[in-house]
Amino acid sequence: MKQIINNPYRTLGLLVGATARQQERQLKRLKQYILTEQVPQDDFSFPILGALHRTEESVSEAASKLTLDKDRLNAALFWFYNGNAITDEPALEELKSGHINNSVVIWTKLTNGKEVDSKNSSAFQNLSNLAINASINEVKIKENLLEKGIKLKIKFLESDHLKDLKEKATDATFRITKKEVQLSFLMALQQEIEEHSEIATSKLHEILLKLSFTAKDDFFKSISQKLIERIEKTIEATKTKRKDNGAIAINAGDKLYKAVGNQINRLENILGGNDLKYISTSDKLSDEMLQCGIDYFLFYRDTDTDPSSESMALFLKAKVFAIGNIAKQRCQENIDNLQKWINEKPEREKQKKIFADYVELINLIDEYESRNETVANASQLLASAMHFLINVKAVLGSSDELYLALSTRIASEAQGMCVSEINKLQGLFADSYDRTPKLAVILLLKGRVNDAWKVTMTIGAMDLRADFRAIYNKNKNALSDLLTQLTEVDTGSKTSDNSGNCYIATMAYGDYYHPQVLELRKFRDEVLLKYEIGKLFVKVYYYISPKLVEILKNKNQINALIRTTLTQFNKVIKK
Repeated sequence: MKQIINNPYRTLGLLVGATARQQERQLKRLKQYILTEQVPQDDFSFPILGALHRTEESVSEAASKLTLDKDRLNAALFWFYNGNAITDEPALEELKSGHINNSVVIWTKLTNGKEVDSKNSSAFQNLSNLAINASINEVKIKENLLEKGIKLKIKFLESDHLKDLKEKATDATFRITKKEVQLSFLMALQQEIEEHSEIATSKLHEILLKLSFTAKDDFFKSISQKLIERIEKTIEATKTKRKDNGAIAINAGDKLYKAVGNQINRLENILGGNDLKYISTSDKLSDEMLQCGIDYFLFYRDTDTDPSSESMALFLKAKVFAIGNIAKQRCQENIDNLQKWINEKPEREKQKKIFADYVELINLIDEYESRNETVANASQLLASAMHFLINVKAVLGSSDELYLALSTRIASEAQGMCVSEINKLQGLFADSYDRTPKLAVILLLKGRVNDAWKVTMTIGAMDLRADFRAIYNKNKNALSDLLTQLTEVDTGSKTSDNSGNCYIATMAYGDYYHPQVLELRKFRDEVLLKYEIGKLFVKVYYYISPKLVEILKNKNQINALIRTTLTQFNKVIKK
């Protein structure tokens, strides 16, 4: 222990109580030894206590520290004195010779289970110094020796025989109270133990709290105030770091916990769990740790980094230090909210994935809406969209409304593109019939219809809303009929007289597959044949039309009139 190893009395090789004359003579003697590079013998520096390296400067400094009464008394509290010639002299001689255990035995016999009196007061003081010195080293604190040394010292300092040490160390005119002496000793001991470790300091306070002595309340009041100031300073430093950068808030909170956690526990031991200062300080610590977790969570919440586990761990630590109701409530609310966020994470991840695929699908639709409405583009749209649709289906399931809406919208767009191109080709077929070779137009239309059929089959395998499925089936059937009609065409071999009973219309337009003929046939199938009178009309028509064809087939003017009439009729039924 530095207070003993570097004690001014030890540096000079003197016991407490040496006169000014003895001190001056010893100082001169030591300087002579130092000049001749010799080691002084037979003084009271007790080499067994630890290494001592004297220099001319160190001995002069030691002498200066023993000038004032207060300084001499402070040094005396951590050094030895001869209070009983019968017992102390042999014990001190053993200590000189390095036989420290023999000294311990002598002084223990006088102190063990005894009260302090005029014969053994110096034994309490001297044995206390040996125990305290042995308890503190660079490696660790020996708690049992520390407790023994403190108990001996407090018992001595609390006794009326403290005056014996005071009289030896100071002038008769020097005035100091018992409380002041105790505080001087405890503050010096506290300072050195604090330099060693937080754990050792906690042990010191634990020992002292179990003892009764005059300066106890004042000592712990001073210690608690210093603790509070230190804790609040650390909290403020942490707050600054947290506000500067939310990314390091969790580390700042953890460091705060490690730095201040033991100090808060010491404060509770000193002041008690119901003390308002303790409660306020602990709540401040809790609040800052909690805020560190909150700031960290908010910083990373919307990123790929999941901050929940680190923040939750800090929240739970903060809750431990929450004493007041407001602090407890705030901790619990944040813990509950974070737990809810954690529980909802799978759903958020699912929605996040769905959203990414949804955006891709919407972008595809927007892109293809600006393209030409062709069967080829419809096929490409389906191929591009299928991967994203499969992803959405895997997450939501085939019956989910959002998935069905996406799938149906893609299908509707593709089907619309197919219908648009087929209609345009049929219109081209009608407008250019007299100018374009019949075979070329039929082959072009047939190829597009075949491609559209493939797209239609792909759409049919998709998951669709029921309302669109009905529209799809209607378009599929119409496309199937058109495909069948085109497939049956035997170019150049079929004539109007054997081409499906639309005799007059076929004769007028010259081809069974003319668009106007197809419209009339559609009117027959979808309107006339649904009613009895319509069926009768069709039956009569089929009976008389072949005969009229034979009569009128070479009458060009009459055929032109029939075409005009039928074209106008087609316009009417389309409405």
